[in-house]
Amino acid sequence: MMNILTVFNIIPDLDLISEAEWASDIVDTRLNFPGVKTVPEAQDESAAELALRFRDAAAVGPVDSAAVRTTGSPDFISAAAAENEVRLSAVTLGDTVADKPLRTLTALGYQSADRIDTDRPGPDNAETHAALLAEYCRKRGPFDLILTGTQSSVSGFSQLPLLLAEALQFPCITEVTGFSAGAEGRIRIEHQTDTGILSEDLPTPLLLTIGDVPDTCLRIPTLRQRKASGSNPPSVISASEFSEELKENGIRLQSVSAIDQSRAARQMEGDTDDIAKQIVQEYIREGTR
Repeated sequence: MMNILTVFNIIPDLDLISEAEWASDIVDTRLNFPGVKTVPEAQDESAAELALRFRDAAAVGPVDSAAVRTTGSPDFISAAAAENEVRLSAVTLGDTVADKPLRTLTALGYQSADRIDTDRPGPDNAETHAALLAEYCRKRGPFDLILTGTQSSVSGFSQLPLLLAEALQFPCITEVTGFSAGAEGRIRIEHQTDTGILSEDLPTPLLLTIGDVPDTCLRIPTLRQRKASGSNPPSVISASEFSEELKENGIRLQSVSAIDQSRAARQMEGDTDDIAKQIVQEYIREGTR
């Protein structure tokens, strides 16, 4: 059996937040947007979907690396998935806003979905979160694959996956675009490098950070799947189970301000040809200084 853990983060829908709200809604060094819809990070969502595709591919037999990126989940896979040797788990940190996406994952076939209860979701406390997640992995594992998004769309620090890999002593492969079953029990990884896409077979355990992968939106569970998963709700775990004191360390958010993207401008009036000549002359003069 292969155990795969998807670590994801819940953030406010950034498209619904105005510039003024960014500057004003900082509470206790956290971004706070009450009433704004929350969504999983885009790359974390890709990680969750790739895990499902890996499970589906394992249920129907050996496939090549491109199979993990195929879309959809045929109905006939459901019967084979009952005897699947791939176990999917998910974990996140935060409050009750994370319960809805966790329920979605259990409806899609994740065998477990846990929330570590803390009021500090988000990327501004990466060291503490990595320590909590590492302890979670030791107690709830072992895991063969741990999947995360490459970076947070809020801060973009890309710290947590690397800190988690270091704490667990897992090899970490970044910018992964696909993975599948490789030869001799290995995992075939495709990841972006400076020279292009590199494909290699690697032994587990591994921590994979998923980059920007096209066509990997998380599938939507059917009503039947949601009803069937009603007896398997997300479990809530107190952070004190893994750490007696949730220490504040690492990079913390102090302030938010909008980037000044304004540019100096001058309105010119007159004949179009004369204006064009004037612009060219000024450009030449500026270039010779």
